[in-house]
Amino acid sequence: MAERAQPAAQPAGQHECLHGKSFLTASPAAAARRRAAWDLPAQPREAARKAFDDILDQCAETEFGRAHSLNLVRTVDEWRRAVPIQQYEDIEPYIRRARQGNPAVLTRSRPYAFLKTSGSSGTPKHIPTTRHWRDHYRGPALYAQWGLYFETLAASDPQAAPAAHIPQVLDLSWERAPGRPGPGGDQPVYSISSRPAAVSSHDWLPPWYDEPWLLADPGESWDAALYRKLRLLAGSDVRAVVALNPSKIISLAQTLAASGERLLADVRDGTLDGRRHHAVSPDRETAGRLAAVLDATGGVLALTDLWPRLNLAVAWNSASASLYQDWLEEVLPGVRRLPFSTTGTEGIVTLPVDGHPSAGPLAVGQGLYEFAPADGAESLAPDTPTVLFDELETGREYRLVMSQANGLLRYDVGDVYRVVGHYGATPRLEFTGRAGFRASFTGEKLTETQVHQAVVQSLPEGLGGRPLFTCIPVWGAPPRYHVVVEGAAALGLTGLDAFAQAVDSALRRINIEYGEKRASRRLARIEVTAAEWGAFARAEERLRARGTSSNQVKHHWLQRDRKLLDALAERWLLPASTEPGILTERQGAERGTGSGETSEAVTEPAPPADRPTERAGAAR
Repeated sequence: MAERAQPAAQPAGQHECLHGKSFLTASPAAAARRRAAWDLPAQPREAARKAFDDILDQCAETEFGRAHSLNLVRTVDEWRRAVPIQQYEDIEPYIRRARQGNPAVLTRSRPYAFLKTSGSSGTPKHIPTTRHWRDHYRGPALYAQWGLYFETLAASDPQAAPAAHIPQVLDLSWERAPGRPGPGGDQPVYSISSRPAAVSSHDWLPPWYDEPWLLADPGESWDAALYRKLRLLAGSDVRAVVALNPSKIISLAQTLAASGERLLADVRDGTLDGRRHHAVSPDRETAGRLAAVLDATGGVLALTDLWPRLNLAVAWNSASASLYQDWLEEVLPGVRRLPFSTTGTEGIVTLPVDGHPSAGPLAVGQGLYEFAPADGAESLAPDTPTVLFDELETGREYRLVMSQANGLLRYDVGDVYRVVGHYGATPRLEFTGRAGFRASFTGEKLTETQVHQAVVQSLPEGLGGRPLFTCIPVWGAPPRYHVVVEGAAALGLTGLDAFAQAVDSALRRINIEYGEKRASRRLARIEVTAAEWGAFARAEERLRARGTSSNQVKHHWLQRDRKLLDALAERWLLPASTEPGILTERQGAERGTGSGETSEAVTEPAPPADRPTERAGAAR
């Protein structure tokens, strides 16, 4: 079967039909269509069947399709028998051939790019993206999602005429950045958050598509990118800030808090970092307002100082992301919060549809979704039994198996969802985390939530604010966990030891298995290691400098191994610990006293990191 002709990617200027008033009409209309598709029992099934038929149409006459006799498949039961549940390693040979430009490998719509995402083993995965998939699935879903946000903003400003203007938003969920060709001239590769261009008029094409604050500057650092957005929107009436991960909103607030005088000078003079910029001019009115705030607050600006009418913040609010909610309240007091869609590089799973803080209906029309009971296994067996969306039970947790028209077929995503209820006839799902990840030396099965709760309960007054921290497993005889906390050196060794004892006691109360392992001495006591303020940001910046996508550089409250501890130690960012040997061994080796080699990182002078202000929130 011949490949259908695909429209070429076009510049934003050729898509004026979606700008202006029609854009405000298109997004709420898409949201209304989604609600209708989820409401009545017959409609979700029809949407799911339509997606399944389209997947077969896209994949049957391909290398993968012929290998699995997809031309004979008509029902979901036949589909299950024909295609075993796939791990990335199973489909990687097909993806490799598609990246080399071979046609009709996984789909008859040829991939125009591959989306890079991190794998659990550290080896990047490359997810195919086709124009058919963007036009018929990802793009329309994003319009529906943003429709809810525009509806919310309109409701908060009842005096504004419907569709009279496009509310100014700061969209941190992606940036326009050039794609990088793969080795040997393979197809372009980039992250889902760094899309270089729209595919067609059906793709997600917001009015801010060509705005300078969205266009990434090559080689720009994380903090520089955030400051650029703050500066270029300083005189605007920003009504909403939208991000995938709430940590990015926290980072934005902290960047602003640390840049008050710098921003004031730029706004007053019409510059960006002291240099003329075509998108800004001197703004004496805004400069005067900001100067008054800086005088009143001792030199610290909050996001609501910069944008007084900011009344909506959007970000994930489930699993570990939910732990940021108190911090978001500190940096955005009184600002309404809604969830971003449960979306990943592989595809969209749920879409927000109402005011629920953390869960949305399954996006039944986006693909074929199967579910297996969550049992904690690292991966699913190829013949694991699955159920469909209309067989899910409220209150239970399931592991997702996804099939999409981009060529991911019966793919074990590794994500776990809890059914929290229904929206009409469609189950409402909340992401609870990655399958199989619990830190466990002896069966204690620590979770991020448990670690976060224990540390927050134990924070001494001497630290102030909300310092960033993480918990790291360290093997030994017996093994133990290290909590690394920014700014904790101020406690002194006695204070660090008392802090470690408090965290250990809290964790013994929270996790009974941990308490039993400690009582039987199979686990040693928690140790606390102090990191310099900004140490985690520097470690993350180094990953970005090596080409890791910003959205793949995620802070975790619980680590899988001790790599981060060693990386911080070898850069001399850990000034004190209740277990000094954990530092001297690694740092001594990196100095050359142990291994005779000097780390490149040690030779790089680390810039001073001032303590974050409490007004901006002390957690990135």
